[in-house]
Amino acid sequence: MKFLQINITTQSLAAVMMIVLVSACSTYKPVPIDKVDFHQRSQTKSVGGLTVTASVLSPKESEQIFGRPLAKKEIQPVWLKIVNNEDIPFALIFQSIDPAYFSASETAHINRVSDKQKNKQMEEDYRKMAIDFLINPGETKSGFVYTKLGLGTKVVPVELFGPKQVRTLVFYIPVPGIKADHLRVNFDDLYKPEEFIIFDKEEDFRAKLSDFQCCTRNKKDNKDGDPLNIVLVGRSDTIYGALARAGWDETEAVTFSTALKMAKAFLRGKMYLNAPVSPQYVFGRVQDIALQKGRDSVNERNHMRLWLTPWRFQGNPVWIGQISRDIGIRLTSKVWSLTTHAVDPEVDDARDYLITDVMSVQSLTKLGLVKGVGAATPENPREIILGDPYWTDGHRAVMFFSEKHVAMNDIKFLIWDFRMKEAKEVIEKLQLESTFKPESPAPKKLERKPALRSEYLPPEILKLKQ
Repeated sequence: MKFLQINITTQSLAAVMMIVLVSACSTYKPVPIDKVDFHQRSQTKSVGGLTVTASVLSPKESEQIFGRPLAKKEIQPVWLKIVNNEDIPFALIFQSIDPAYFSASETAHINRVSDKQKNKQMEEDYRKMAIDFLINPGETKSGFVYTKLGLGTKVVPVELFGPKQVRTLVFYIPVPGIKADHLRVNFDDLYKPEEFIIFDKEEDFRAKLSDFQCCTRNKKDNKDGDPLNIVLVGRSDTIYGALARAGWDETEAVTFSTALKMAKAFLRGKMYLNAPVSPQYVFGRVQDIALQKGRDSVNERNHMRLWLTPWRFQGNPVWIGQISRDIGIRLTSKVWSLTTHAVDPEVDDARDYLITDVMSVQSLTKLGLVKGVGAATPENPREIILGDPYWTDGHRAVMFFSEKHVAMNDIKFLIWDFRMKEAKEVIEKLQLESTFKPESPAPKKLERKPALRSEYLPPEILKLKQ
């Protein structure tokens, strides 16, 4: 009898839960778009006679406007308004915004409910809110493109194709949802005016990079950490834009909450695109910016730490940092979170990966290698702060970034400390030959970046700090 009562009670609970679930799954209550203030983060740029305004919805805004939790299905609507004041039509290339974008009907189907009538209405609404791809002369079109979810700063490249013409604009739009670690840094106050060192001559700059400390340090400044194997030179918005286009994500600050996110991702074998990076020190402070490029699991990622230096080379800011590849997660008692990433000991591979990554988005204009890290071999490796071994050829990659698109065959090389004598000879020969050839026309400038409110970070990022 007691067993029968328990069984009836269990069935009753299951029935109640089913009713609740069905009720929840039937929910489709969109809020009118003009009642949701997502335009506060919108940005407007113009090229030729085209003016484009872009904004990206947060998960909360998306659920309000579309009546369904699209973010839980990894979908993020991007809103665009395009004004065509030219005398020719233009077509919006959806793949430029997201090669794996969702159609309106697909988005509705993924978020369908148990009520067929509501599903029909949802599909109709989603189609109406999607932007039309064709913008005729004198027309203004607005609406959404359904993209993959991204938090932090989302890169929105907009390409418009017309008869024998292409217009391109790139937006970097902050999306609420994470607190990026670099937001704690006031870049304008890092150095006093008298602390800046200006380098005009290449040989002086090279000497400084070669003589600088080999590695990051721990908080007590009594132990070397990861090798400082990258130097980035250029306008900071140019550098950030290139890395963002190459797929690098901001990282969250290290907190108890983000440690729990990391643990959950580890246990579930999921990716955590904005997973925090442990602190290391240069110039007596923790990294100014940390970025990562992950795979399908939190266990595997490339990550870099960057510090803004007090150096200027030919008027450009200089960042120094380290990059390495995480190949797993292991337990450790040396940090409060009890977990840390296992690091690929062949750190030069991550350094070289970054070089080709920047080349692939056509943002690398000049490349050199300098000594300074100090060589280590697999037979006699060095260790980072938490004990992982590594080896290296001892060189730092010095990368100069360009606002213009630079084809790979137009990249210039600095004959500094290339590993092989033959490589130096080849570069010298190519550069000598190029002096006897007429210069190829400069690539067409696709866009001009807006003036920065700060010399160090894009204004889109700085808005988050206000």
